[in-house]
Amino acid sequence: MKEWIVIVLILTVILWIVLFPKQETYTFVNQKALPVVGYKIELDGEIEKPGVYTIYEPMRLEEIIVFAYGLTKQADLDEVELSKVYDQDSYIYIPSIDEEDIIVDVKININEANFQMLLTIPGIQERQAASIVVYREANGLFGSLDELINVNYIGPKTLEKIRPYLTY
Repeated sequence: MKEWIVIVLILTVILWIVLFPKQETYTFVNQKALPVVGYKIELDGEIEKPGVYTIYEPMRLEEIIVFAYGLTKQADLDEVELSKVYDQDSYIYIPSIDEEDIIVDVKININEANFQMLLTIPGIQERQAASIVVYREANGLFGSLDELINVNYIGPKTLEKIRPYLTY
């Protein structure tokens, strides 16, 4: 009789294992989406399709021009650096071969100019233009051009270089 009880117990355990296996456990990994950083590049001048293009990784000008369907036949490549890498919002102007250096009598008002207008001033780089806009928003309008010396990235030499192109 003991033998039958042991056999029944063993069979019960085996059937229990077969009919009721251990439940599988799942581990879920919750990953947050990474933000996508896009840079707006405005192409103008001797480009087949000028306009604003968004890139999502740093690119050379040569690669960006491909997005704009290339250059026109009048593009002056001596004035542009095709190997320059763009990794922030930028304005790029491709000049024409026929274009001469035009002396402009129109001065840019430092209190009204936006970032893109400031970039058209010879001698102004992107970080300087951005600093002018930020300084103006934080401290109000400029009372004179000499106040530009207080702006980050603008020293006395830069101020004298850009002074002929500015008014306030």
